[in-house]
This record gives sequence, structure tokens and C-alpha cells, in this order.
Amino acid sequence: MPSQARASWNKDLFAGALLASGWRIWRLYRREFFALFPPTTVSWLLETGDRKLVIRARDGAPEFRFQGGPPEAISLPLGPKELRQITLDQALAQRGLSRDGTKVFLEIPPEAFFVRRFDIPAAAEANLAQLLIADIERKSPFRLSDVFYGHTLKRKPEALDKFAVNLWILRRDIISRMMDAAGVGWDDLDFVMPTKGGGLEEEGPTIALGRGNEPSHWFRNVALGLCAATIVLSLLGSMVLIWRTGQATETLDAEIADSTARASSVRKLADQAIAESRLLQTMRAERARGPAFADLWEEISRILPDGAYLTELRLSDGKNDERYVDLVGLAESAVGLPALFEKSAIFADASLTAAITPNAADKREAFSLRVKIRQDTAAERK
Repeated sequence: MPSQARASWNKDLFAGALLASGWRIWRLYRREFFALFPPTTVSWLLETGDRKLVIRARDGAPEFRFQGGPPEAISLPLGPKELRQITLDQALAQRGLSRDGTKVFLEIPPEAFFVRRFDIPAAAEANLAQLLIADIERKSPFRLSDVFYGHTLKRKPEALDKFAVNLWILRRDIISRMMDAAGVGWDDLDFVMPTKGGGLEEEGPTIALGRGNEPSHWFRNVALGLCAATIVLSLLGSMVLIWRTGQATETLDAEIADSTARASSVRKLADQAIAESRLLQTMRAERARGPAFADLWEEISRILPDGAYLTELRLSDGKNDERYVDLVGLAESAVGLPALFEKSAIFADASLTAAITPNAADKREAFSLRVKIRQDTAAERK
């Protein structure tokens, strides 16, 4: 439930509030921007120079109606009587309009059109123009050369794979009668269309006649082209920036990997140096505590008389960093051994730790002796 509520809140925020705020800001900006220019300049910028002259066919006199253009053009009514005396180009020029910039529409009641409705598959949309011509020639009482036609196309809501086509057919002679009543010719008309409103269920198509081409909004097209070029260049710039960023990232990754490898080697060397330093410190500390084992062994070998030998030699630690050497062996006379070790510069406090026992097999005396290693010897060795 919390995730659904959060999703609904996000949708309301982005699709509702932000979108509405963005449109309001755009309308405000557009209004303030166009207020900087005169109306004629704004009209030129927006390509609104194309005006409409709508001729509505009626039972009595046709109705002429201008849409757009300068206000004075709307204030000067136009009628069939004037068009029978002068041309449409001259009538438009008197009202400040040009024929090239004015599109003429003829509105005819929808009852004058022959309407056919049929469905086509969505896949046949590309061939709709041929289908319209074939429908007129095969399923209508008219010849193609005698009519003008247009169509509307709408996807069917109940069948999305189909389109509903409404074909509007208008006879040429009906248009001729309407033009004669209005005082215009074929060269004067651009489009014909059914009259809007009047209970129509759907809006009819606009059928092109003669000059029936949409106006050429060159400024708008140029502006759109420039916008499209700007977007393309922006995309290209973004792609180049992303590519250069990727290249820089790859180079940086390679440099980081190389630096990491070198740092690892340096770290190994540092760890090895630290280990060797600790070993050296340990050796120095051990050496500072007293003589080395080789020195002890050499001193013991010097003190022991000929005919005496050891069966066991142990080093042990005591209190207050005191160190002892325990000697077990055989000698011809073990009584005088402590006195010999007392005379040593390395040993002190020599004493027997067990009773002297004669060994009949070797004809010697078994002894157990403990001597203390002098600490002042370590200080002198420093």
C-alpha cells in the first residue's frame, strides 16, 4: 500500500502540478516575448500571413466571410456583385490582402455530398488512395472525372486492427452552380468542404481544388529546421562528451590499476622491511638481554674440565628478567664445578641443584648444576 500511494503521489506531481506549471510559465514567457515586437512583426514571425476567405453557399445570396487578416479587410464586406465587376485578386488587393496569401474555401451543405462508409484493415492504410478510387469507380454511380472527393479516417474503438473510412463525394456540376452564384471561377477556389455544424455527426474533410495547396510557411520551416539541427548537434555533442568521458574513465581506470599494482609492490616491500626491522629489533633485544647461545656454549666449554661432559643443557627465564643455564652431566669431580663457574665473567651464582651421585659404569660423578647469567654482561656488550 505505501508503494501504491507513493506512485499515485508521483503521478499527480509530475503529470499534474509540474506539467500545468510548465505550461503556465511557457505561456507567460511567450506573451512577454511577443509583447516586445510590433503586431506586424509578430505576424511575420509566426507566419500568420495566410488568410482565409470562406464562401458559404446558401439558398439566397452566398455569404462571404474573412478569417484573419487586417481589421479593415473584415470591415469591407465582399459580395457576388463586386466579384462580377472585378476579379477576386483586385477585390482582395483593395482590402490589403494578396491572392497568394489568401486561401479561398467554398462551404457547401452536407446534403450535397454522397457519403460512403466502409472499414479497412490497418495493414491496408498505405494503399488507401487506390482503395478510394476503386470504391468510387465500382460502388458509386459517378465517374471519377465528374467528382471531387475526400475522406476521413478513424480507428475503430471496438476493433483496433481496423479503420473506419468515410468517403465524401461531391459532383463537379454542383460546385459549378455554387461558383456561378458566388461570382468566382475555378481558378479562384482552393478548397471545398461541407458546412460545419447543422447537426452533423462528424466533421467532413477539406477537399483541395485547383490551387488547393497548403501555404508554405518558410520561416516556420526554417525555424523548425534550425531547432532540429540544434537538437541533433546537442545530441552529437552529448554523445561526444559521453564518449570522451568514457575514454577518460578507461584511461583513469588503467592508471588506477597501474598505481594499485605499484602500491601493492611498495606495500609488500614495506611489509618486508617492517618484518625485517622487527626481527632486527628482536635480535637486538635478545642480544641486549645477555650473551648469545654461542657465547654461552663457548664459555661453558672453556670452564668444564677435561673428562667432564654434558648430557643436558637448558636455558630458562626467572623473575626480573633473570636468565639461567641448567647443566646436567658427568665429571670426574663435580664438587669443584660451582667454583669454576663463579670465576667466569658471564656466569654467577652457580649452585648444585641435586646431590652428586657416583656413576659406577663411567667411574664419574653425576651432577645437576644451575648458573645465572650476569645482567651486567649484557650492558657491557651494548
